[in-house]
Amino acid sequence: MLKNLFISKVRIRILEQYMFDLNASFHVRGLVRLLDEEINAVRRELLNLEAAGILKSQKEGNKLVYKINKKCNVLQELRSIFFKESEVGKRILEGINSVEGVSLVVLTESFLKKKYENNTDVDFLFIGNMKIRELTTTIASIEKDLGREIRFSAITKEDFNFARKKQEPFLMNVLEKDKIIMFGQLSDLL
Repeated sequence: MLKNLFISKVRIRILEQYMFDLNASFHVRGLVRLLDEEINAVRRELLNLEAAGILKSQKEGNKLVYKINKKCNVLQELRSIFFKESEVGKRILEGINSVEGVSLVVLTESFLKKKYENNTDVDFLFIGNMKIRELTTTIASIEKDLGREIRFSAITKEDFNFARKKQEPFLMNVLEKDKIIMFGQLSDLL
Protein backbone atom coordinates (compact mmCIF):
# COMPACT_ATOMS: atom_id res chain seq x y z
CA MET A 1 0.00 0.00 0.00
CA LEU A 2 2.75 2.51 0.85
CA LYS A 3 4.27 1.94 -2.57
CA ASN A 4 1.02 3.24 -4.06
CA LEU A 5 0.96 6.27 -1.77
CA PHE A 6 4.10 8.33 -2.03
CA ILE A 7 5.32 8.10 -5.61
CA SER A 8 3.37 11.07 -6.93
CA LYS A 9 3.47 14.79 -6.16
CA VAL A 10 -0.21 15.04 -7.14
CA ARG A 11 -1.11 12.21 -4.75
CA ILE A 12 0.66 13.97 -1.89
CA ARG A 13 -1.13 17.25 -2.65
CA ILE A 14 -4.48 15.45 -2.74
CA LEU A 15 -3.79 13.70 0.55
CA GLU A 16 -2.88 17.04 2.17
CA GLN A 17 -6.37 18.31 1.37
CA TYR A 18 -7.95 15.40 3.22
CA MET A 19 -5.56 14.87 6.14
CA PHE A 20 -6.31 18.16 7.88
CA ASP A 21 -10.09 17.87 7.49
CA LEU A 22 -11.47 14.35 7.77
CA ASN A 23 -14.90 15.58 6.70
CA ALA A 24 -13.68 17.09 3.42
CA SER A 25 -15.24 15.88 0.21
CA PHE A 26 -14.17 16.78 -3.30
CA HIS A 27 -15.14 15.91 -6.84
CA VAL A 28 -12.48 15.60 -9.52
CA ARG A 29 -12.94 19.02 -11.11
CA GLY A 30 -13.02 20.73 -7.70
CA LEU A 31 -9.62 19.26 -6.86
CA VAL A 32 -8.29 20.16 -10.32
CA ARG A 33 -9.21 23.82 -9.71
CA LEU A 34 -7.94 23.79 -6.12
CA LEU A 35 -4.61 22.15 -6.90
CA ASP A 36 -4.12 23.57 -10.41
CA GLU A 37 -3.19 20.11 -11.71
CA GLU A 38 -4.14 18.16 -14.84
CA ILE A 39 -7.51 16.42 -14.66
CA ASN A 40 -6.13 13.03 -15.73
CA ALA A 41 -3.44 13.14 -13.03
CA VAL A 42 -5.99 14.03 -10.34
CA ARG A 43 -8.44 11.35 -11.51
CA ARG A 44 -5.70 8.69 -11.60
CA GLU A 45 -4.50 9.53 -8.09
CA LEU A 46 -8.02 9.55 -6.67
CA LEU A 47 -8.51 6.07 -8.09
CA ASN A 48 -5.17 4.94 -6.62
CA LEU A 49 -6.12 6.31 -3.19
CA GLU A 50 -9.50 4.62 -3.40
CA ALA A 51 -7.84 1.31 -4.38
CA ALA A 52 -5.49 1.70 -1.38
CA GLY A 53 -8.55 2.06 0.89
CA ILE A 54 -7.78 5.63 1.98
CA LEU A 55 -10.59 7.30 0.05
CA LYS A 56 -14.05 6.15 -0.87
CA SER A 57 -16.29 7.50 -3.58
CA GLN A 58 -20.02 8.04 -3.69
CA LYS A 59 -22.49 9.65 -6.06
CA GLU A 60 -23.93 12.99 -5.02
CA GLY A 61 -26.34 14.13 -7.68
CA ASN A 62 -24.51 13.82 -10.98
CA LYS A 63 -21.03 14.09 -9.40
CA LEU A 64 -18.72 11.43 -8.05
CA VAL A 65 -17.40 12.73 -4.72
CA TYR A 66 -14.38 11.39 -2.83
CA LYS A 67 -14.17 11.34 0.96
CA ILE A 68 -11.82 9.86 3.54
CA ASN A 69 -12.51 6.24 4.37
CA LYS A 70 -12.65 6.61 8.15
CA LYS A 71 -12.27 2.83 8.49
CA CYS A 72 -8.81 2.94 6.88
CA ASN A 73 -6.47 1.21 9.33
CA VAL A 74 -3.53 3.58 8.69
CA LEU A 75 -5.48 6.85 8.73
CA GLN A 76 -4.16 8.09 12.09
CA GLU A 77 -0.57 7.35 11.10
CA LEU A 78 -1.00 9.13 7.75
CA ARG A 79 -2.47 12.19 9.44
CA SER A 80 0.39 12.24 11.88
CA ILE A 81 2.97 12.02 9.07
CA PHE A 82 1.32 14.81 7.06
CA PHE A 83 0.96 17.11 10.05
CA LYS A 84 4.54 16.53 11.18
CA GLU A 85 5.74 17.44 7.67
CA SER A 86 3.75 20.69 7.58
CA GLU A 87 5.50 23.95 8.51
CA VAL A 88 3.46 24.23 11.72
CA GLY A 89 4.18 20.61 12.61
CA LYS A 90 7.92 21.00 12.04
CA ARG A 91 8.02 24.09 14.27
CA ILE A 92 6.10 22.35 17.05
CA LEU A 93 8.30 19.24 16.90
CA GLU A 94 11.43 21.36 16.92
CA GLY A 95 10.25 23.05 20.11
CA ILE A 96 9.05 19.89 21.80
CA ASN A 97 12.29 18.05 21.08
CA SER A 98 14.13 20.65 23.16
CA VAL A 99 12.04 19.86 26.27
CA GLU A 100 13.47 17.04 28.35
CA GLY A 101 11.12 14.40 29.82
CA VAL A 102 8.23 14.62 27.32
CA SER A 103 7.08 11.10 26.47
CA LEU A 104 3.82 11.83 24.61
CA VAL A 105 2.30 14.87 22.92
CA VAL A 106 -1.29 14.88 21.72
CA LEU A 107 -2.43 17.60 19.34
CA THR A 108 -6.18 18.02 19.81
CA GLU A 109 -9.18 18.77 17.65
CA SER A 110 -9.32 22.28 19.16
CA PHE A 111 -5.90 23.09 17.68
CA LEU A 112 -6.78 21.60 14.30
CA LYS A 113 -10.07 23.50 14.04
CA LYS A 114 -8.80 26.63 15.85
CA LYS A 115 -11.98 26.51 17.91
CA TYR A 116 -12.79 25.85 21.56
CA GLU A 117 -16.18 24.37 22.43
CA ASN A 118 -15.75 24.75 26.20
CA ASN A 119 -13.29 26.21 28.68
CA THR A 120 -11.56 22.85 29.29
CA ASP A 121 -10.51 22.44 25.65
CA VAL A 122 -6.76 22.48 25.10
CA ASP A 123 -4.58 22.48 21.99
CA PHE A 124 -1.96 20.09 23.39
CA LEU A 125 -1.73 17.45 26.06
CA PHE A 126 1.82 16.73 27.25
CA ILE A 127 2.49 13.54 29.18
CA GLY A 128 5.77 12.84 30.92
CA ASN A 129 8.13 14.06 33.59
CA MET A 130 9.04 17.37 32.00
CA LYS A 131 10.05 20.62 33.63
CA ILE A 132 6.99 22.86 33.42
CA ARG A 133 9.02 26.07 33.28
CA GLU A 134 11.00 24.74 30.29
CA LEU A 135 7.78 23.60 28.58
CA THR A 136 6.09 26.96 29.20
CA THR A 137 9.05 28.83 27.70
CA THR A 138 8.97 26.58 24.63
CA ILE A 139 5.20 27.01 24.20
CA ALA A 140 5.60 30.81 24.45
CA SER A 141 8.16 30.68 21.65
CA ILE A 142 5.85 28.54 19.49
CA GLU A 143 2.95 30.92 20.19
CA LYS A 144 5.06 33.81 18.97
CA ASP A 145 6.03 31.93 15.79
CA LEU A 146 2.45 30.83 15.05
CA GLY A 147 0.87 34.13 16.05
CA ARG A 148 -1.75 32.47 18.23
CA GLU A 149 -2.30 31.50 21.84
CA ILE A 150 -1.80 27.83 22.68
CA ARG A 151 -3.73 26.18 25.47
CA PHE A 152 -1.98 23.16 26.92
CA SER A 153 -1.99 20.77 29.82
CA ALA A 154 0.97 18.80 31.14
CA ILE A 155 0.65 15.75 33.38
CA THR A 156 2.78 12.86 34.49
CA LYS A 157 2.12 9.34 33.20
CA GLU A 158 0.89 8.34 36.68
CA ASP A 159 -1.56 11.26 36.80
CA PHE A 160 -2.70 10.44 33.27
CA ASN A 161 -3.41 6.82 34.21
CA PHE A 162 -5.26 7.91 37.35
CA ALA A 163 -7.35 10.49 35.45
CA ARG A 164 -8.15 7.97 32.73
CA LYS A 165 -9.25 5.40 35.32
CA LYS A 166 -11.46 8.02 37.03
CA GLN A 167 -12.69 9.18 33.60
CA GLU A 168 -11.94 12.81 34.36
CA PRO A 169 -14.05 14.99 32.03
CA PHE A 170 -11.07 17.05 30.88
CA LEU A 171 -9.10 13.97 29.82
CA MET A 172 -12.11 12.22 28.26
CA ASN A 173 -12.72 15.39 26.22
CA VAL A 174 -9.20 15.08 24.76
CA LEU A 175 -9.30 11.33 24.22
CA GLU A 176 -12.76 11.09 22.65
CA LYS A 177 -12.29 13.80 20.04
CA ASP A 178 -10.17 13.95 16.91
CA LYS A 179 -6.45 14.06 17.71
CA ILE A 180 -2.98 13.56 16.26
CA ILE A 181 -0.10 11.99 18.15
CA MET A 182 2.79 14.40 17.59
CA PHE A 183 5.36 12.63 19.72
CA GLY A 184 5.29 9.19 21.31
CA GLN A 185 3.07 6.21 20.57
CA LEU A 186 -0.71 5.87 20.34
CA SER A 187 -0.42 2.78 22.55
CA ASP A 188 0.67 5.09 25.39
CA LEU A 189 -2.88 6.54 25.41
CA LEU A 190 -4.53 3.15 25.69
